[in-house]
Amino acid sequence: MATTTTKTNKPILPRGVDNRPVDSYNRAELYSGKALDFDGVNDYVDLAGFTMSGSVASFSFYVNADNTGNVYFLDANPNRFVLRFLNNKVALFSGSLVEFDAIKANEWTHLVYVLNGTSAKCYANGVQLGIEQTITAIDLSAATDFDLGRWYLGGAYYDGGMAGFKIFNTALTAAQVADLYNNPEKIVPTGVDNTALKLWLPMQEGAGTTAYDGSGNGNHGTINGATWTHGIGAPIAQTAVIDWNKGSNFFNDSSWEVSSAKTNAFVFSSSHIAPNGVDTAAVFDDGVGSTYKRAYKVTSTSMAIGQITASTFVKKKDVDYINVVLGADGGATKIFALVDLVNGTINDTSGSPTATSIKSVGDGWYYVSVQGDQLSSAQGLAYIYGQDPTNGSSVDENYTGENNQTYIWGINIQEGAINNVHLPTIGTSQSSDVLLPQGLTTGRDITGVNLFENVRKQGALNLDGNSWAEVHDNASLDFGAGSFTFEAWAKYSYVPQGSSLNAILSLGGDIGQGGGYGRAGLVSSSSGSSMSFFYNSTGNYSTSSFSNGDWVHIVGVYDETNAIVYINGAEERITARTAASMTNTDVKQIGRDSTAIRYYSDQIAQPRIYNRALTASEVLNNYNATSSLYI
Repeated sequence: MATTTTKTNKPILPRGVDNRPVDSYNRAELYSGKALDFDGVNDYVDLAGFTMSGSVASFSFYVNADNTGNVYFLDANPNRFVLRFLNNKVALFSGSLVEFDAIKANEWTHLVYVLNGTSAKCYANGVQLGIEQTITAIDLSAATDFDLGRWYLGGAYYDGGMAGFKIFNTALTAAQVADLYNNPEKIVPTGVDNTALKLWLPMQEGAGTTAYDGSGNGNHGTINGATWTHGIGAPIAQTAVIDWNKGSNFFNDSSWEVSSAKTNAFVFSSSHIAPNGVDTAAVFDDGVGSTYKRAYKVTSTSMAIGQITASTFVKKKDVDYINVVLGADGGATKIFALVDLVNGTINDTSGSPTATSIKSVGDGWYYVSVQGDQLSSAQGLAYIYGQDPTNGSSVDENYTGENNQTYIWGINIQEGAINNVHLPTIGTSQSSDVLLPQGLTTGRDITGVNLFENVRKQGALNLDGNSWAEVHDNASLDFGAGSFTFEAWAKYSYVPQGSSLNAILSLGGDIGQGGGYGRAGLVSSSSGSSMSFFYNSTGNYSTSSFSNGDWVHIVGVYDETNAIVYINGAEERITARTAASMTNTDVKQIGRDSTAIRYYSDQIAQPRIYNRALTASEVLNNYNATSSLYI
């Protein structure tokens, strides 16, 4: 059996060196493989509207410069403040020009400028670059036009790669600068409050013309000309533990319970636990008699005419039946479906939806989806009413038969015939799929209970075939010839890259390498569009086949006699396997193995490793506890 360790929050050799002591902490790094490439001619990112106050600030970012002559990283107008290269040296203009030392071109370097009133320092790869310089103090609140990658009037364009651009409204210490460099997956360094981060462009989207601000302040940048690059590895480990989800919610905040401009809507807090087991659900009371009430989401943003989908989690409290309604405000014809909360069925679709679905997600909760055609360009609505089951042919706004209270959570409106997992959108509407930052997780490590901590709660690592995560090895992952379990949720994907396998979770090295090399992992496969648990080079393939985009819960168990693969809570194949030592010193990888031809090209969520064999009932419990997030 595996040894155990006492985990502390003090990583040893945090740059990812593999010869670390075996009792070091299991830290994780995410290599997104993405950055923005500026061509030095006319590429820049427009940050118009970004503001901050004071004369104290720190600027942290990665650069890989093709030209270190006379180019700009950042220019702020009208109160001129410039980060730049000049004469092959890193320089700063703040009323007067100061120069630090040179850095190497064509090599990724972590730069940090620290302004503290009338003094400035610059750091490269965690080490101070040159001497501290005296500068003219500048009032940053006077700057209203920030351009990243050029002089604000055009010209002196930056030439090279850039990633992970951050602005703090505090002067980072030398230790904090080193902390950011040594722990590149950290968003803010130890000792700095989350609120000090005023702008953060991870440049991790990989597509589109928007560089999204992960600070939560909404200062997204508009990309002009700069292109996305892929396949970048160390040293740029980006945001291993921030919640990045691929979302397409059409309306601002449409995924969060309820907002209302109607005086007849009433929702109050409840201690009842939502189906994800983390959040608190709401209770709505739609009233009695003529004093009816509605739980719904309405926004002032107009939707295009065409197909829309509304979904929500609901659970019976008092009302046996509800109507889920789509429509347009102002009396337009509504689309609805009658939902039986006792039996978990949709009993009436005379409201002409184009499609409906209902799924039990445990503990009495159902996930209900209704699709229909938006009849006019007006405010988008998702209603929930208590409903008289004998009046299913119309929306019964005045139903008086019951106390009319129902649990709800996660009302969601999206354009098109889609029924995605519930995703919060932090006030940013998304009409197409993007990587969307969900907020800060300062200094967190991915490991926790059962070796992996589900820091994302919902959503997943969104991998594009060039991205992966690494978890540092230690004794807690040395199973020898003993039992262990792998578990993950994954959207099925197989992309041929020179192998019949795409790696979901790898214990290290080449998953297919046997002969006592300590290899095991979870994979998707081209063989029958299946998934498999590999143990000592041999696959245990699922009997089920999958289509691209199917969410699948896969568990691989070795119990010292058999390799067992479970799919969606059920055992699918059990095969006798001769024990082999799984102990190795490799980093553990999510989304690839060491061959570099088995990258995963879709979402992976809640990867976990256990140092024992889960029982069939435990696997089923884990599936039931989390299926509402993905199916």
